[in-house]
Amino acid sequence: MPRWVMLYCQRWLEVPMVQSRAESSTEHRTVGTPQGGVISPLLANLFLHYAFDRWMARERPRTPFERYADDIVCHCVSMSEAVRLREDLEKRFAQTGLTLSAQKTAVVYIDTFERWNVRTGFTFLGYDFKVRTLRNFKGDVFRKCMPGASKKAMKTMVRTIRDWRLHRSEASIEELARRHNAVIRGWINYYGRFWYRNFSYRLYTALQSWLLKWAKNKYRIENRSAIRKLALIRAQHPRLFAHWYMLRASNA
Repeated sequence: MPRWVMLYCQRWLEVPMVQSRAESSTEHRTVGTPQGGVISPLLANLFLHYAFDRWMARERPRTPFERYADDIVCHCVSMSEAVRLREDLEKRFAQTGLTLSAQKTAVVYIDTFERWNVRTGFTFLGYDFKVRTLRNFKGDVFRKCMPGASKKAMKTMVRTIRDWRLHRSEASIEELARRHNAVIRGWINYYGRFWYRNFSYRLYTALQSWLLKWAKNKYRIENRSAIRKLALIRAQHPRLFAHWYMLRASNA
């Protein structure tokens, strides 16, 4: 690591952290950076660039990998190579004062047929990567490793929608759209790129179910009348909610 980088890192690591602007209190640190600190991602990327990226380029030039902050995926051609790489990485990180997370670090086998007692999928940046059954334009079924919105991410989205408590809101439907459209649009733009059919169905169903409850409570009507009311509003304002026009019409 260049000396100027080491000096900047040392300065950033040692500078006291301000706890509160109102109280102007500071905390002197002896190790690490605060969780959620503005400088923490930059320091992590600088450190791992020299501790991991450069080391991989020097020691494992033929092993491709992706790294986003401290989330890393390495691709090996065999199980034995993956096991050796994990052992080498444990030694390398020990040299730099780091340790691999026992819960998050694993050797995963990805192939079109399943194997017993071996993990066959992994999660990276909110996507589950695993072998899925697909159908091509001719109708032929085949299996391929594909990403899709992870189970954890979908649970978080559904929980967030529930926490909006739409069924208890007295706001107009236009106000609800203004409040939540940015979040809905972000979900669709990020998670809607892969394994679209499953993601779009689950998100659309979750959103519509709570909008249906809102309509029933707002207008004091039964379920069928609420469905017709939402359909009428959508026909008059098809771009009111992001999922109405960004998700495919098959979910309508």
